Amino acid sequence: MSPELKIYAICSSILTLQMLFLGGLTAGVRAKRKGYLNPEDRGVSYSDATFVDGAEHPDTLRVQRAHRNLLESLPMFFALGGIYLATGAPALGATICFLAFTGARVLHTIVYLKALQPWRTIFYALGSLSLIAQVVLIMMTVLKN
Repeated sequence: MSPELKIYAICSSILTLQMLFLGGLTAGVRAKRKGYLNPEDRGVSYSDATFVDGAEHPDTLRVQRAHRNLLESLPMFFALGGIYLATGAPALGATICFLAFTGARVLHTIVYLKALQPWRTIFYALGSLSLIAQVVLIMMTVLKN
């Protein structure tokens, strides 16, 4: 296994675990705020829980937004990472881009949940720049050959 593929596998695994964590955190925060979303969940919720029906608690909404934000960027990372590896683009670029994206997205989630600006925007931008760098390096490799 190439070092770049190993880094891609590790980063993809971390980001997948992060998505799963945010999904569970959404349910946990909703339960803490004594709400339930689906009628069938009433039986497993607190006895005084209420049906939220679109009126989620702000804490739950913040976790959901962080979750959705990550979800929007992961398909691009997974696709570009695979294309990057398949094209044989520079190995150093793969290492930098994969680690930068993963680090930026993990930190973005942390500061999003803690409502810390301008850090949320900074980490979002760093993650986006790493995706753009992957596109540029892929295109340079493809057009060179």
